[in-house]
Amino acid sequence: MTKWVTLMPLSMAGAVLMLQPPIQAQNRDPQLPVSLERIRAALEAPPPVVVVAQPSGEIPTFRVEVRQQFWAPQPVDEEAFDSTFGLPSVGELVAGGIGKIRSAAVGYKHRRAKRRARKDVEEALETFCAVHECPPTDIRK
Repeated sequence: MTKWVTLMPLSMAGAVLMLQPPIQAQNRDPQLPVSLERIRAALEAPPPVVVVAQPSGEIPTFRVEVRQQFWAPQPVDEEAFDSTFGLPSVGELVAGGIGKIRSAAVGYKHRRAKRRARKDVEEALETFCAVHECPPTDIRK
């Protein structure tokens, strides 16, 4: 078996080398398809005459027939593309943020003024009740 394994590649390589055609570059006597004598003879010969057909007086008629109905796409009523995807703009966000800050500040001032007013009323009632007789009621309800 080992003998066949080594002989097979060698025999294939030998067959390729034996069947290879001769290379043109190694050939000493090239056979060119042209020669200087033929080129000189072709240059001395008169040029060939080209015959052009005379146009006839008839005008060709072409006919075209369309057997398919004309199809035109119908326009589709679509809403315009919203490039903001429904999101608010920067100006709207800033204006809304400023509005929220303003309303928070106004609410804080209102609650602070309300607390101060209650405190002032409580102090005034305590002062009044310290001097006068008042029924025991709790104002903080």
